[in-house]
Amino acid sequence: MIQRRIFWVYFVVITSLTGCALPTPSEQARSTEVNQSVVNSHQQKLEQLQQWSLSGRMAIIQKEKEERDSFYINWRYLPHQQIIRFSHPLKGQLAKLTIDDSGALLVDSDDQERWAPSADALLYRLLGASVPFEQLHHWVLGRKTTTLESLSYHKDGTLAQANVQNQEQNWQLNWFYNQESSQVPLLPGQVHIENPALLIKVQVNQWQLTH
Repeated sequence: MIQRRIFWVYFVVITSLTGCALPTPSEQARSTEVNQSVVNSHQQKLEQLQQWSLSGRMAIIQKEKEERDSFYINWRYLPHQQIIRFSHPLKGQLAKLTIDDSGALLVDSDDQERWAPSADALLYRLLGASVPFEQLHHWVLGRKTTTLESLSYHKDGTLAQANVQNQEQNWQLNWFYNQESSQVPLLPGQVHIENPALLIKVQVNQWQLTH
């Protein structure tokens, strides 16, 4: 409980946002036996995305306590820097997380700073959970990494589900897409990362891409 309170204090996620739950999209068919050339073609297109930004929402759900918090995010990715802003439509910016080659820095609306050598280390210090955040910028695009195991795909070659081990904790990832989208390459509308105790949802409302 103390760790969780510390996390919310410095992450500035307030209880007035709790009612903004993110609905889970409908289950989409997946398979481990998808034409590998289709998968490779899609992944090659994703590899070309070196700069991008997204706007959307993030939800953090404590499963055992059935406690939910959600907030708006604006995430900008460059090859050597990521900036993620957490906000509320009425209260403005709540916090800013900057990740670069020197480490991860979280600054809240009162200009209080928390730093760690990596985003994973920072979230562990604040949340007390080994969240696999370092590679999330790949996964939010639907991009494969070497750490992913037990992969399954949608019929169009996009990632559907995978597992990853992080600090001896097993996490499952699920990707959801708008199958009617004409976007090329097709990018996720939601990404879920969960273990038995915690579920993190990232919902993308808008992508901005630079090849």
